[in-house]
Amino acid sequence: MRKEPDASREENKDDRAVKERPATRAAKGEIAIDAPIDVVWKALTDARELERWFPLDARVEPGEGGVIWMSWRNEYEGESKILKWDPPRHLATTWEMHEGDQPPQVTDFRLESRGVSTIVRVVTSGFPADAAWDDWVQGTADGWAFELRSLKEYLERHRGQDRDVVYLRRRVPLSAEEIWKRMAAPGALGSKPLGAEPILEAPPRQWAALVEKLNGALLRAGSDPCAASETGERDVTLWLSAWG
Repeated sequence: MRKEPDASREENKDDRAVKERPATRAAKGEIAIDAPIDVVWKALTDARELERWFPLDARVEPGEGGVIWMSWRNEYEGESKILKWDPPRHLATTWEMHEGDQPPQVTDFRLESRGVSTIVRVVTSGFPADAAWDDWVQGTADGWAFELRSLKEYLERHRGQDRDVVYLRRRVPLSAEEIWKRMAAPGALGSKPLGAEPILEAPPRQWAALVEKLNGALLRAGSDPCAASETGERDVTLWLSAWG
């Protein structure tokens, strides 16, 4: 007589596999943009459009299995594989962030049309659950807060215009709190450089503002953890994006 497989044993095997899988966390962002959904989709998936709000250089091979390559020139460059390509509503990409047992990082964009506006939601997942990655998770969430605002400013005020970027990055042996204290000191960012009006304030990690006298340029100052540092140093960045 043929013996049927033990369903409970199979379920237990699946349960064990789930439990053995490394626990991960995610960083999220969301913004409403006064632009049609197909325009927002193009800004996320066309190389020249990406360069107008996000990286300094980009290349795109569209479609599932394709790639999106982005570069910040001497700072960073990387290629992400496209996992999901469902225009104009769903884009997902992945890249190997860790070695060993850690799962790859996945960034998932969901677009929702609301009348003449579009809601953009982004989730970057795959961060390890241990406390050593707290700063990276928060830093990614802060980064998306600024980059989504950059996307919004580009599409609502500067659509079709190329962008110029000036930025400085320095590694310093200071804590995020000390860096923020110096940024906010009289005569520094606390004095509204270039007459900038703050749009994002996330002490002690990030400050961003609009510079109307520069045709609505975006100014950002922030500090981020250093991947290669084992002594608590941080990268301090000053970034100015200007269109037209």
